[in-house]
Amino acid sequence: MPGTRLGFDIGNSSMKIAVLSGGQTRIHEIRLPDNMIQDGEITMPNAFSLFLKKERKKLKIPKGECALVLPARQVICRTLTMPRMTREQLMLNLPYEFSDFIQGDPDRFFCDYAMCEETVPDSEEEQMTMIAAVTAKETIAGYLRIFSGAGLKLKTLLPSEAVLIHLAGNCRKLHPGGPEEYCFINLGQNSTAITVIKKNRIQAARQIEFGCGKIDLVIADMLNTDPFLASSYKYTNYRDVMNSPECLEICQNITVEILKVINFYQFNYRDSQLCGMYLTGGGASILQLRERIQDMVGLPVLPLEELLPETSVDPETAAKGILAAGIVRYAEQKRGRS
Repeated sequence: MPGTRLGFDIGNSSMKIAVLSGGQTRIHEIRLPDNMIQDGEITMPNAFSLFLKKERKKLKIPKGECALVLPARQVICRTLTMPRMTREQLMLNLPYEFSDFIQGDPDRFFCDYAMCEETVPDSEEEQMTMIAAVTAKETIAGYLRIFSGAGLKLKTLLPSEAVLIHLAGNCRKLHPGGPEEYCFINLGQNSTAITVIKKNRIQAARQIEFGCGKIDLVIADMLNTDPFLASSYKYTNYRDVMNSPECLEICQNITVEILKVINFYQFNYRDSQLCGMYLTGGGASILQLRERIQDMVGLPVLPLEELLPETSVDPETAAKGILAAGIVRYAEQKRGRS
């Protein structure tokens, strides 16, 4: 497949692979072996590399360049406003902007940034605003080894916030005059993340350590099975288990936490014009959870198709693989500009 580009998003329970070829994107979701990922960390790098190589061959994905979404626990992303300076000066100063979050020698960390669109590179303004990120160099080196062992060359790494900014920016280009505020709710296995983006800035970001994995534990207890198997039952509503009081209570608890964040955001930004929300992650395909969120939050659920044009997948797969699809599109556009 000449010209094929790959994007990866590694979650706690599954890995999403976006394959961009001939202008079309398709997404594969691969269930990860139990205990291979713990709190966003790959616990067995060599085994993961072999697993990735095996799955790549099974899906007939060629060797080549790829891009990866960095897990939230491994990268810090901030909006910064700094005095105008050269790139060399900025790269020297960025680590100190994260001094409250990182410990040890700044040389152990890698920083990068992207200017916000309001900042004109050649202007004489005294300040510049950017989205900046920092991660440990050891983390990057580890991923390079893992992907190299699977026959892949890792060329692009981005935090999830940067991928969402890119998706929102593409949507604004495709729909001029459309909304400038975008609300993403990632219904993950171990956590729920709410991110609000206005133009190309992160307006609000909150991660709640409460996810759909709680449903697995309840189902496992109800049906006397293990959580790994129970995880699939919540998507198929096996034996109508998702309409049980126990599962509906967890859906309610997740929704209440989301509502708190949205209400707090709209209270702090009185000029907010949120017109809807995008539900992503595995939990987005759980009907009972989707309905509870839409009913209580009071915002319509927006179609992911407007963020992922030319992506030939069903809505459920799109919700799970949106970050993988977003980063592969970013990498392709970046390659076209270079």
